[in-house]
Amino acid sequence: MERLSLNKIIKFSGAELLQGTGEQIIEEIVIDSREVKKNYLFIAIIGENQDGHIYLEDAVNNGAGAVIVDREIESDFLKNSEVAVLKVADTTRALQDIAHNYRKTFADLKVVAVTGSAGKTTTKDLIYSVLSQKYNCLKTEGNYNNHLGLPLTLLRLTAEKEIAVLEMGMSALGEIELLAKIAVPDFGIVTNVAAAHLKQLGSLENIAQAKKELIDQLKESDTAVLNYDNYYTRKMGETTAAEVIYFGFETGADLQTIDYSFDKNKEILNFKVKYGDEVYNFKFNKAGKHNIYNVMTALITAFKLKLGLSEIQQGLLKTKFSSNRMEFVELNNGSRIINDSYNANPLAVKAALDVLFELKAERKIAVLASMLELGSESKVKHQEIGAYAAEKEVDLLITIGSKAKDIAAGAESKMQTEKLIILNDNQECIDFLAAEIKTDDLILIKGSRANKLEEIAAELKNKEL
Repeated sequence: MERLSLNKIIKFSGAELLQGTGEQIIEEIVIDSREVKKNYLFIAIIGENQDGHIYLEDAVNNGAGAVIVDREIESDFLKNSEVAVLKVADTTRALQDIAHNYRKTFADLKVVAVTGSAGKTTTKDLIYSVLSQKYNCLKTEGNYNNHLGLPLTLLRLTAEKEIAVLEMGMSALGEIELLAKIAVPDFGIVTNVAAAHLKQLGSLENIAQAKKELIDQLKESDTAVLNYDNYYTRKMGETTAAEVIYFGFETGADLQTIDYSFDKNKEILNFKVKYGDEVYNFKFNKAGKHNIYNVMTALITAFKLKLGLSEIQQGLLKTKFSSNRMEFVELNNGSRIINDSYNANPLAVKAALDVLFELKAERKIAVLASMLELGSESKVKHQEIGAYAAEKEVDLLITIGSKAKDIAAGAESKMQTEKLIILNDNQECIDFLAAEIKTDDLILIKGSRANKLEEIAAELKNKEL
């Protein structure tokens, strides 16, 4: 963050200065008292389970130069300290207002915002890697893609940054609209709309409406990058004021993939795209048709921002992906795990099974746990995944947990019984795989975040097999 005076922060947030001087300089803004250092500003956020006001004294003891609160201070400790105290009506809103106004001080900054039901984190990582070949970029780290994480990401901006690549997540209507208003994006990218958060939103139409909130915030001078092959994202381009660039495999996409092949020996994806009157060839070191969709968004942003072909190709091959997303883990017996355990919805699980199918291995084993937040569609969606795994002819299908039994039910009519393994928990799976897997096996691990399937990959990596 660039250093800010308290007067500037007061202007950004509309805060009232209860104690201290407005000339004081703040070096960083945080919401976790454990991260506070000298001359930091601590904002006392009220969350679902914690009230940051409880940690005000900890923040001061750690060196805070100022704090933002939503109430009059009763603590003699604070009153007798040299810490500046700012009061607002809502500390969360203050964080968001500060981040929004701070972002607006960077007049030449380009903001690329990414959302979608699946692939948004990988897409964000790809765009960041490609654009970083020419520009100084900032990106969303970890799960900082919500009403708190996105403002904190924007507050990491410095004068050297030319582009911010921001991921926007949501679980309810209105959330992405808020994030877009805070970030003021120049590019709005929607990877797809699929069955995720059905429990909260009720229908694909509502999910599409929630994702469209990003596109609705774009201006005429901005660019919407939309999946042409997805019915819901294609419709988004019909009403936006922004320039629309579609990507996809279908005829009609502005950037169209016209051919692709996967080299199983080198594990390289070769693909050819048409953009305008030009045809370009690229390669990428990840399997899966779904990854080409992700790459196409990076190509469009790169073309719009005037990167050269060699810069784009370098960026694709240098991409460092976030953990637990198509992460290959080598085991000591020569087998491999595809750790894709970060999260799961039906579209993402099918894409992961496609990758398992494309790769070279002696045996292909799918370890699948439940997909959460599917509401009334849960049973049928899990059964569909089981049927899909059976169609891919996996050598073993292992399900973990009670909800995932519906995956097994969907597969059992199409698979031999001995190829279907139903387990109760992660430890059972670890024990089974430790005894079962052989050299050159390839094991896909996929399920929703709450299942903590990364434990399986971690345990097996440390075991003598």
